[in-house]
Amino acid sequence: MDDFEIELKKGFLEEAAQLLADTEQCFLALETSPNDDTILEKIFRLAHNLKGSSKAVGFSDLGAFTHEFENLLLKLKKRELKASSIIVTLLLRCNDHIIQTIET
Repeated sequence: MDDFEIELKKGFLEEAAQLLADTEQCFLALETSPNDDTILEKIFRLAHNLKGSSKAVGFSDLGAFTHEFENLLLKLKKRELKASSIIVTLLLRCNDHIIQTIET
């Protein structure tokens, strides 16, 4: 791995940490406002950015996981799923998994 690739990956990890912190706050807000389209849109956009960035810097496993995560969020956005406390707990666990992945 050359220096440029290392710097790209470091930059991604820093950005991902911020995206995940923002996402966690959105999930907590979603729990109290499950029908707020603004929150759902922000969460979806954050997940989409994380998915694209992880794939772009070569973290394909993380990209695959975030792709599935994004699919779940899309179901919420389309109202195919209700943002119940069980779903929000699942989303938070997914977020925790991604955090653990980027920290290792």
